[in-house]
Amino acid sequence: MAGPSQNARDNAESKGQALPGGRFPIRNKADLAKAVHAVGRVRPNTDAARAKVRRFIIKRAKALNAADAIPDNWNSDGSLR
Repeated sequence: MAGPSQNARDNAESKGQALPGGRFPIRNKADLAKAVHAVGRVRPNTDAARAKVRRFIIKRAKALNAADAIPDNWNSDGSLR
């Protein structure tokens, strides 16, 4: 199944639901689950880049009232426990 179109990603970005460039669009709980699983594919492949994405995912999870979808080993600053 294809992901959201670039237009949908741009729209999500303008609403604060995606990172710049439409990366990691999280519009709903299904997108949230996909984003949690995709953190390992973040580029550049650095701890800092993955932490930034984790922070964004945590923010979106809270906005969607789905904080329980965040893995237990994620700290609120995006680092791992």
